[in-house]
Amino acid sequence: MAALVALCVLGLVLTFIIGYAWTSRPPGDQAAATARLRTARTQLDGTLGPVGSFAVFLGAGTFVVTAVCLPLGELCQRLLKSHDVPMFKLAQRTVRPGAWTDVMKVLTQSGNVWPTRYVGLAGAIALTLLALRKGRRVWVPALLIGSVVLVERFQQTALGALVDRGHPPTTLGTYPSGGCARLISIYGAIVLITLSYLRAGPRVRAAVWGVFAAFAFWEGYTRWYLSKHWITDVYGGWIYGYLLLAVVVFAGRSLLTEGADRRPSADGGREPVRAASAG
Repeated sequence: MAALVALCVLGLVLTFIIGYAWTSRPPGDQAAATARLRTARTQLDGTLGPVGSFAVFLGAGTFVVTAVCLPLGELCQRLLKSHDVPMFKLAQRTVRPGAWTDVMKVLTQSGNVWPTRYVGLAGAIALTLLALRKGRRVWVPALLIGSVVLVERFQQTALGALVDRGHPPTTLGTYPSGGCARLISIYGAIVLITLSYLRAGPRVRAAVWGVFAAFAFWEGYTRWYLSKHWITDVYGGWIYGYLLLAVVVFAGRSLLTEGADRRPSADGGREPVRAASAG
C-alpha cells in the first residue's frame, strides 16, 4: 500500500514538472510545420472569421485525433494479458480500505460525466461574466466549452464502440478512460479561457498548467487504483484527452484573439506573440 501512495506522489511531482516545463518554453521554440499552421490559421481568420476558422480547425483536428486513437486502442487490446491483467491484479491485492482509498473515491468523481458537465456549465457562466467585464466577446466561453463537451462526448463514445475492447470484471469502464478525457478536455478549455482573459504571465501560465497536468495524472491514477479501468484505458484517456485539448487550444486561438492581434505582422505574416496559453 505504501508503494502505491509513493507512486502517486512521484507521478504528481513528475507530471507537474513536465507540464510546467512544456508550457514555459519560449514562444519561438516551434517546428516549421507548427509555424505554417499558425500562419494558415491567421489567414483563415481573415477569410472565414473567428467562428469559421475555429470550426474548420476543430473539425480537422478531431479527425486527426480519431486517426491516432483508433490504432492506439488496437494496441491497448494487445497489451491486455501482458500489462493490463498484471496491473489489475496488483491493485486488487494491494488496495485496502482506509483513508487513502476514501480520498481516491472522492477525487475520482471529478472526471465523472455529470460533475464535468456541471463544471463546464459553471465555467461558461463565470467566464461569460468575466468576458463582459473585460470587454471580450461574450459568446466565446459558451461556444468553446460547449463544443468541447459535445466533441468529447460523441468522439469518446465512438472510439469505445469501434475499439470494443471490453472492460475489467469490476466495472464497465472501457477504452479510452472517459474520466481522464473529460477532465483534461473540459477543464482544460476552462483553464485556457481563464488564462487568456486574465492575461496571465508566462510563469503563472506554466504553474497553472503544471498543476493541471498533476490533476489529470491523479484522475487516471484513481481510475486504476479503484479498478475502474484497465491501466491501458487510462493511458488512452490521457493521450486522447491531451490530443483533443491541443486541438482546442489551437483552434480556440481564433476565438480568443481580439481584432488587432489577428492581423499578420509585416515580417511575413507571423502572429505577434500574445497569450501562449491560447495556442
